[in-house]
Amino acid sequence: MSKSNTSRSAATPATYHTTHDWKNTESISTTVMTAIAEAMDEDPREIGPLYDQFDPDALDGLFSPQPGGRPRKGSHVGFTFEGYHILVQSDGLIAIHPPDEGT
Repeated sequence: MSKSNTSRSAATPATYHTTHDWKNTESISTTVMTAIAEAMDEDPREIGPLYDQFDPDALDGLFSPQPGGRPRKGSHVGFTFEGYHILVQSDGLIAIHPPDEGT
């Protein structure tokens, strides 16, 4: 997983961005779970059960390469976890938007 995120401050948390490495043996669901924990500045084992929000096997199946190894194109899925808005795209881009203030 490679990551690039904008600078963060306590006053205005930034959207966290990362990209899943399709050549890595790690599943995209694992990359998503790790990215959410990083965006929340938490240990992945401490953030609670993400499977209440998405099915890791379904996410992996949705974005797994097509027969012949061709990557999927044009798909995306979004969900919310503890106020964070998560968007996962078939090209591997993962964006995690922090909760809105006042929510």
